Amino acid sequence: MKKNITLALALFLTLVSFSQQSLFETLESHGEEAVYQRYYSVYKDDDGKQVIKGKQYQLKVEILKTQGVYSGIKLVGATKDDKAGMYTLDVTKSKSSKMYGYPNVSHLVDKISRKGFVVIGDYIFKIGNVWKESEGYGFNNIDEIYIRVGADVTEKSEVDGKKKKKKKKFGALMGKLKDAAMNKAPAECTSPACKKAESMNLNRYVLDYLEEMKAKQDGYILTAKDKADIAKIENAEKSYSEGIADYNNKYKRKPEYQRVLQNNINAQASKDRKNFIRVEGTDAKVDNCKYYIKNVGSTTYKYTNSSQKIGSILPGKTQEFSCYYLAFVAEGTDKGKLIVNGGQSSRGKTRTVN
Repeated sequence: MKKNITLALALFLTLVSFSQQSLFETLESHGEEAVYQRYYSVYKDDDGKQVIKGKQYQLKVEILKTQGVYSGIKLVGATKDDKAGMYTLDVTKSKSSKMYGYPNVSHLVDKISRKGFVVIGDYIFKIGNVWKESEGYGFNNIDEIYIRVGADVTEKSEVDGKKKKKKKKFGALMGKLKDAAMNKAPAECTSPACKKAESMNLNRYVLDYLEEMKAKQDGYILTAKDKADIAKIENAEKSYSEGIADYNNKYKRKPEYQRVLQNNINAQASKDRKNFIRVEGTDAKVDNCKYYIKNVGSTTYKYTNSSQKIGSILPGKTQEFSCYYLAFVAEGTDKGKLIVNGGQSSRGKTRTVN
């Protein structure tokens, strides 16, 4: 009796430790050559039964590291012939990407799209509508599921499995013939691992895992190495963001950027009517100085300011502008003609257009 209790306790502890494996630990246990079958439809039917459909391509998962520290994952096609769209979630490349609970990472989330990835055993879950108020540990739905090909989820002996297959072989064949006769689409969730997933409440399964991992993370004390690793990730993200900002700022000062900007404005102007007004900022700003453009014509005038925000002046209406703006006609016979000078000399003046 004591031996049975000991074995049961050992089994329980094994299951608990497995369920609390981190995202990266689980992926590494499968190996970099592991292949996953994608199903893009996971839902419950009207009877509350879990359904998995949308069997599509197969993929692999690359673990991303920065200076030897886990930083994200990349999903790629399993072979060069697979047309799987690549998806990358790297916390060093975006402030919106977050890795929860390092070093005991439970999941990855993009805070803008509110989508993320959770890995439990042979399943990778793409979750959606992650709750902001739950600090990322809650979600509304599972968008997709990726199931490891060849996953062994057999709970009984191989002999028992073979016996069952022999008993059901004729019935399964008749079922296929019946489906074909009724033009019924063949079942997509046929692997043992997929069928097991359909037998579960997957939302509850993932939420339970995240709750277990949150408790594990809260009880964990960061080591000096952990803190150094986290600093590497934060510094990498900061350097990446600053590098992009610096590049953009330098590019905006280049003549080619100004040409692209002007071409975009011209393209927009060509789509509108010829009576198009453009409002452009100048370097000299005069506080509390306003000038006005009044539309005395019978058609609506449109303009765009220095931030490329489009506005309009209705017939008979007057639009107020700050004096540090210049306005000129962008289209028509007066293309480029200055309407009003910006600066102190424009204070309180009104220019009419038609």
